[in-house]
Amino acid sequence: MPLNKRDLKAALTYLDGFQFHGFRLGLERMTRILRAFGNPEKNYPCLHVAGTNGKGSVSAIIASILHASEYKTGLYTSPHLSSLRERFKIGNTLISEEELKEQIWKIRNFLEKGYDLSYFEFTTAIAMVWFAEQDIELAVFETGLGGRLDATNIINPLVSIITNISLEHQAFLGNSISEIAREKAGIIKEGVPVITGVREQPALSVILERCLELNAPLWELGRDFDVKGHGNSKIDYEGKFLKINELDLGLRGNHQATNAGLSIAACERLIEQGFRITDIAVRHGCRSVYWPGRGELLRGSCRVLLDGAHNLGGLRVLKDLLVQLNKASIDKGSCFHSLLWACSNEGGDKDFVAMLKYIAYLFRQIVITEPPGPRVPVTIESWSANDITKDATMEKDWQKALNKTLSNCGESDMLCVAGSLYLVGAVREELMKRGFVCM
Repeated sequence: MPLNKRDLKAALTYLDGFQFHGFRLGLERMTRILRAFGNPEKNYPCLHVAGTNGKGSVSAIIASILHASEYKTGLYTSPHLSSLRERFKIGNTLISEEELKEQIWKIRNFLEKGYDLSYFEFTTAIAMVWFAEQDIELAVFETGLGGRLDATNIINPLVSIITNISLEHQAFLGNSISEIAREKAGIIKEGVPVITGVREQPALSVILERCLELNAPLWELGRDFDVKGHGNSKIDYEGKFLKINELDLGLRGNHQATNAGLSIAACERLIEQGFRITDIAVRHGCRSVYWPGRGELLRGSCRVLLDGAHNLGGLRVLKDLLVQLNKASIDKGSCFHSLLWACSNEGGDKDFVAMLKYIAYLFRQIVITEPPGPRVPVTIESWSANDITKDATMEKDWQKALNKTLSNCGESDMLCVAGSLYLVGAVREELMKRGFVCM
């Protein structure tokens, strides 16, 4: 059935059909489709960011600094919160509806000739083709899953960044930290400098071994550069070229100091390669970075904290942020009013009960729902089989679940939405429609 070139909705419906192809790792399909387009990914220099947590924030900070340095900078991240357009940015501007529709149409033409792609490969190809057409000067690519066989690993970057490593997606990446580290370290290229915030063994040894094998210079947080957070969204950074004190960071949470440090260190490697990046640009880029749905506060009929934490590493950061915001001792019992919670479990290996246990005691009310979106959800039936949910409210429909939590929250109360970035995105869009505003 022909796709109506004038209809974005039809184009998105066509693309959404690829969601059901699941995770398909490997570079063969990307190699083939990009060759058909003349290898657009080779038309611009880029940076590559991988890691279990923080890779989206690091990608956003780097892109913001490069934009402040007056480079025409493309940014490709995933997943999106509300609109697919969020995945594709140049500077502060998302891809237009018209441009997105045309890119989907162009790639579909090749698929009809026998090419094959997964959903993530499709969107990655859109980014690489669109960036080339827009004559960007630099691009930042965030990996989707792992690194070695991720669709973004088709690029040959100027700098590779590995934020941190913990257990995730074991069905696809391996059952041990060493195995997962090897997958992440797969983004390391011959002679290309590597920035890492990984400090724990055996992950650091895996990265070091890969760097030695490929003669890739390794820059470690705490050894080659350092960052100190002051707990008030201000940080001090000291590296090879830049030493900046009292730097304002536009992202909330103590953990963002580390993400900013990794980002600035990556920019220092660009300075070594002749790019013009000043401390003034770093200050402006860090202050103006925008990364919604991650430690984001909204205010309306109550306060709402939106955070896409979906693994234990992310939840540790979320708990720290909750306590920081509340400025109260968690030892005194429940500090916060409500938690709206949902999880997906695509590989069937997520310990979703342990995740909820980790933060449940902080809240007086817990409402569990199922996330919207294409991922395999943890169902209400699965939750009901566990004792931890005996005092929780269950509601399959996320909109009804949201209404239940809001109806019990007063103006001074805080609702936290977490567990699934898809849930966070849907709730954020709904709250904005209801007049909630960013704090």
